[in-house]
Amino acid sequence: MQPARAATICRRKALPYTRWMTALAPLLDLLKRRIRRRLEPKGTPPDYYGWIEQLSCFHVAGYLHNRSNPAERTEILVCRADTGEVLARDRADHFRWGLAGIGVGDGGHGFHVRFPQALPQEALPSLQVIAMPGNVALPIAPYVTSAYQPVMLISMDIVDNCNLRCPFCFYDYSNTRSTNLMDEATLDAALRFMPYVTDGNFWFSCVHEPTLHPELTRFIDKVPRASRKKVFFTSNIAKRMPPEFFIWLADAGLNHINISIESMVPEIYERMRKGARFRIFMENWDRLIEATASHPAPTPIHYIAMVYRSNYRELPGLVKYLLDERYASQVELRYTFEREHIPRQFRDEEYLDREGWLWLRDELAGFSGEQVMLVMPPGLVADTPKLGIELQETLLPKGQTRPQDGVRHFLPGRYQCSLSWDGTLKVNRYWAHPYEGGRANELITEVNVKDIADPVAFLGGLPLL
Repeated sequence: MQPARAATICRRKALPYTRWMTALAPLLDLLKRRIRRRLEPKGTPPDYYGWIEQLSCFHVAGYLHNRSNPAERTEILVCRADTGEVLARDRADHFRWGLAGIGVGDGGHGFHVRFPQALPQEALPSLQVIAMPGNVALPIAPYVTSAYQPVMLISMDIVDNCNLRCPFCFYDYSNTRSTNLMDEATLDAALRFMPYVTDGNFWFSCVHEPTLHPELTRFIDKVPRASRKKVFFTSNIAKRMPPEFFIWLADAGLNHINISIESMVPEIYERMRKGARFRIFMENWDRLIEATASHPAPTPIHYIAMVYRSNYRELPGLVKYLLDERYASQVELRYTFEREHIPRQFRDEEYLDREGWLWLRDELAGFSGEQVMLVMPPGLVADTPKLGIELQETLLPKGQTRPQDGVRHFLPGRYQCSLSWDGTLKVNRYWAHPYEGGRANELITEVNVKDIADPVAFLGGLPLL
């Protein structure tokens, strides 16, 4: 080693400790900063927004959205703060109608969790839904509901026939030769599901004519008065009924009744309502209006009219007449649901063209969506900015778009049930968006309602997805 280099090394070794630390300080600071950056969480801190909107002894539901990362489907933990018990782990990745409209991502940020077993009522105040990243507990919404109502609707029919043979009917009666009636045991089994259905969605008739059942009034009287707001039925009121029937109907306390009428012109009415007599219809109708007028809180009346070339010019005036003089709470005008058995001649002569539909839309523009529901053919939806248009066969809310990939497309814990006169119960789950094969719902089980021992256990065993 050369003498000069050796001397330099010796001088460095002789440096005091403090001078060494001073020299190394910038390097140590750099290392500390790098270590801190490695330990810090990556990305933007989560900015959670959401609510618990439903909370019962059986389930909890709501939504959760990370506004700093809108694509995130956040993992949640459901637990009891009083006992520390973890009830479930899930993810807020269910589609919910309405979320996109209030700026909650693409709408796919809902959650719906059923508890492994029913919780006692006193445990509910301690229940928590926690966003796992960040350990953030969701608040309970001011509008939180406590009802456990997983059934969107039960469309029941207490008979399997109709007194008319309307050419546009979506049910094919060509092979129907007799009328079967629901018995009381089947009705009693069906009524056990009433607490789990929302108001207005327990249908005593959906497809067929309920006044053909001789026990219609007694069957409805079996529904507790407090639950009658869940019930409605549809009738053509073309079968002669005694005056006391309409007095009973006005006082029944139902959510509403649907009355079918296409025209006030007898010839058009009788052609559309094949088998009906306009004179008998008017007798029944006048009695219903008289009973409605004399009752302090009568059952609301909705009217349904199918739209055709024969009657569409009459409909704006008919709507005003029904609203002003016939106690209409709502009037629904709609197109014909396509069925193969509908006669070709009727289609060619009566189906309305695009210009006719748009004329009708414009004539009805002065009515509110609460007064008039115009259900137009699917191809005309883009041409209907003036009224609230609903496509009931697609269940696609106006203004909604398809959620992104990774969203669970079934509406969790929401079921549609159909119940026939013999007790056959079919349970469908709803698609949030009917893109997959054009389906709006999917059959998940079929059973006789009398074979269900416990409705809560049955509903709790249905798949959420």
